[in-house]
Amino acid sequence: MRMVAKVQGWTFWAAVITAVNGLHLWLFFHLPSAHPVQFWITIAIHTVACIGPFWMLAHWFIKRRKKVCWQRWMWLFFVPWGFLWYVFEKWEPSEVRPAES
Repeated sequence: MRMVAKVQGWTFWAAVITAVNGLHLWLFFHLPSAHPVQFWITIAIHTVACIGPFWMLAHWFIKRRKKVCWQRWMWLFFVPWGFLWYVFEKWEPSEVRPAES
């Protein structure tokens, strides 16, 4: 059974990406006075923000075996947290095949 993702409008994703970037910047500028737990949460958020775009492109070109052809949506690679759109709108989980006996 294949799940079809609900497609949101571009204004929804612009608002989500802007909000997440705002939170990210707030955490970044409040890092020097951070509690140790906030410090490590901020480090984890920075790590996800850096790895996410590379995962997005690797999934598109390697896992889905698409030709190396630039798509219009790939500009999101250059926008921090832009990969969230890909996760919820384009990403398709790989099919799990039951083990044969």
